[in-house]
Amino acid sequence: MFAILLALGLLFGSSPVLSESATGVGDGGIFRSGHPGEPDSLDPHRAVSAPSLVVNADLFEGLTALDARGRPVAGAAESWSVSPDGREYTFRLRRGLTFSDGTAITADDFIWSLQRLADPATAAAGLAPWVDLLENGLEVLTGARTPKELGVRAKDPLTLSIRLSRTAPYFPAITALPAFAPLPRHVIERHGNAWTRPEYFVSNGPFVLDSWIPGQVLRTRKNPRFHDAANVRLAGVEYHPINDLNAGLRRFQTGQLDALTNFPPERLDWLRENMPRELRLAPSLGVTVYVINHRLKKFKDPRVRRALTLSIDRQLLTDRLVRAGDQPTVRFVPADLYPANLVAGVSRARAPALSPDEAMLAQARALLRSAGYGPDRPLTVEILYHASEEHQKVALAVAAMWKKIGVIASLRKAERQVVEVATRNGEFEIARAAWFAPYEDPEGYLSFLKDNSPTNGGAWRNETYENLLRQAAESLDPQARLQQLREAEKVALNDVAVIPLYYLVSRRLVSDRVEGWRNDNITALRPARWLSLKSR
Repeated sequence: MFAILLALGLLFGSSPVLSESATGVGDGGIFRSGHPGEPDSLDPHRAVSAPSLVVNADLFEGLTALDARGRPVAGAAESWSVSPDGREYTFRLRRGLTFSDGTAITADDFIWSLQRLADPATAAAGLAPWVDLLENGLEVLTGARTPKELGVRAKDPLTLSIRLSRTAPYFPAITALPAFAPLPRHVIERHGNAWTRPEYFVSNGPFVLDSWIPGQVLRTRKNPRFHDAANVRLAGVEYHPINDLNAGLRRFQTGQLDALTNFPPERLDWLRENMPRELRLAPSLGVTVYVINHRLKKFKDPRVRRALTLSIDRQLLTDRLVRAGDQPTVRFVPADLYPANLVAGVSRARAPALSPDEAMLAQARALLRSAGYGPDRPLTVEILYHASEEHQKVALAVAAMWKKIGVIASLRKAERQVVEVATRNGEFEIARAAWFAPYEDPEGYLSFLKDNSPTNGGAWRNETYENLLRQAAESLDPQARLQQLREAEKVALNDVAVIPLYYLVSRRLVSDRVEGWRNDNITALRPARWLSLKSR
């Protein structure tokens, strides 16, 4: 992962888009990509699932865009500047921008779209953190102010000003997300919720929707009206829903897919030996955690939470079960997102070891006894996880580790969307989750635990934590800001807000036909506009 100072410098930049695809023009083929699950919506303001983000990022373009490395560059806006207080961003739009139906795009389209995003009537609860980032955003979400009072203004048809509620040096990465793209007001007002149907669909990105029936392949075609269409090499993209990883692997092996997100973990050794060129294991901005439901009485006692995290052998999980290069961790923010001086010499007296010894297990048992649990009254917990062989292996292993300290753990397996909904609604005890930071900054991880955030499924709350995040948001000193964020993370770890397990690697299979794929992209998005296909 890149050093934080380099990341901050890139986030503040405003250079023009530079294509980082392979040189030359590809054959204009169809890129066929396999993903776990399918979009829950093609409306960027209502979509919350990972497959939706992948598809919408190709259909829409925000003020900025992500390059092939996943870094923000100019998008619909050709440049931007930041005010001295770090809270106002001014974007200059490209001339001649249009939607896929030829309708012109101006700053007013961005304003209408952002006001729609913030409007409670849109029900964009899953995107509340981004709305909260905008001035008056929280008040608009709660109904205390009207959408027109959101901190967005048009200085002229090509100049947009966005005022933030706090400093956010990572904001150019946020404006690359589909939620910050201009949506077609003229289509939405005419067709309402049906506007995302293929026959009505209009977007502004490098691709436009061709066809989709839920449960089947979603097809897009190149958008000839995209401002950089001359450099988009693919004729279109197909997004194949993969609900069975073994079936997905067979389809990739037989050439039916050009890329596959994830594969059966038990096939990793075989893939390393037989498909080394297609196997892509690379760092990511993801971390696996067990979310604790702090609403439940038994988890309100910090001794219970501490006993649970102390007794997990994270090294065993990654070395013997996952075995893909995932790194065990007792924290959730990667250390290299802080300057070295904020990490070096930090006391680990209260941090659990990656592999607990007998003394630590004895400490965990003592904590449970002091909390009122023991052989006659064992602590019982339930682990909720996605229907995946890997997740099941990890859950079984953790249950066995907890059994050593007298905890009885039952397992509940469900489909991905069921787990996500249950976690958001608090209908769980301990739930497996993968947190993917949307930008290279500690706040991208810490925001998952903010009070009243829809991402805070465990409902953990700590006033010291909230105060540190507020102080960081108001700081104009980058070093002081990162120090406050580091202290906030320590508060969450000491209170065992969640149980971190391991940092995730990106696990993909990519055909030799695909050009422009970069392993140094650590984000969750691989924009198809930078890819091309070799002729068969």
